[in-house]
Amino acid sequence: MLKIYNKSAITRQQRFSNALVTGLLAAVCCIAVVYLLFHFVRFFHEVLYIVAGYLIGNVIYNYGKGVQVQFSVLAAVLTLAVIIICDMVIMGGLFAFRIYFASSSLDGLFFIGYRVMACVAAWKSARVVG
Repeated sequence: MLKIYNKSAITRQQRFSNALVTGLLAAVCCIAVVYLLFHFVRFFHEVLYIVAGYLIGNVIYNYGKGVQVQFSVLAAVLTLAVIIICDMVIMGGLFAFRIYFASSSLDGLFFIGYRVMACVAAWKSARVVG
């Protein structure tokens, strides 16, 4: 029997699988873009993380079409993974990341704030229902 793929008739598990695969691809692309911008153009700003979070959430929204919290959690976790990997590559490893993260100056607050805003952007843009 010939089966035709019907995008609107897929199950919740299939939607989450679609969101997982496309979200991982989007996360890898975001890591590559941040890496290329930093190493070849010498440009880096934390706003890139907010854009990456929104992009990952939007990809999960478009391909997952889910209303459950698990889609938002997936987007936030993938964004956090992008942030940690990019920070470790840019700052030269986990030790430098920990020193900068623990600083109590205004830079440390902006360091944390941009990353939290990126995860919030991913969380809010990943589900059909806000």
